[in-house]
Amino acid sequence: MNKNISILAGAALLAISGLASAQDAKVGTSTVYLGLAHIDVNSKAGPLTGGSKEFPDPGAKVRVGDQTTTGFGYVYRFAEQWSGELVLGLPPSHKVYGSGVLQNVGQIATVRQMPPTVFVNYHFGPLLPKLYPFVGLGLNYTYFEKTRSTPTGNAVSGGPTKIYLSNSWGAAAHVGFTLRYSERWSLVGTAAYADVKSNMRAVTTTNDGDETLRTRINFRPMVYSLSLGYSF
Repeated sequence: MNKNISILAGAALLAISGLASAQDAKVGTSTVYLGLAHIDVNSKAGPLTGGSKEFPDPGAKVRVGDQTTTGFGYVYRFAEQWSGELVLGLPPSHKVYGSGVLQNVGQIATVRQMPPTVFVNYHFGPLLPKLYPFVGLGLNYTYFEKTRSTPTGNAVSGGPTKIYLSNSWGAAAHVGFTLRYSERWSLVGTAAYADVKSNMRAVTTTNDGDETLRTRINFRPMVYSLSLGYSF
């Protein structure tokens, strides 16, 4: 986490040198941006429950892996120090690993998520020449799709398994900077957190019928992004 923040700060400081003077966006300005977003998932989930299997302590658990994707979005400056923002991106697929007594089994599933988020941002004056920090609060909606159990996951569950995750609504917050090269072009970096929780069901078809295992996953994602913005 600290390494990612250092990279963003370093990129900003390096880009300051030699830039022409510029002001932050004016009221009524629209900005679109495109870049990379790294999703640092710090998932926490209780032991799987249900079904006929009994797992020894600390139980059978799951852990969601990190991912990097293409991020993009839109910002509208509706007041001198305030803006509205829509954050989007290409839906990333995350690997799901065994944890607890399943620690050594490896990847057991894959899940793809789409997490559009809206923010209201407050923009401060320049922290350094041409470097404008901001903070924002918002709302995240995460939609899960294309969940798939791996052959390893099927073996652990005892047969072909289908995985279902409930969608999530939750608060979101971020801090960031705008490094304004000119009236049109800027570099935008953010570090964001969203409250993403989902109920997971793993339904396995066995010789004795379907068995369902359940848990609740708190994804606790930190998202670090670095993008190129264009204002008009």
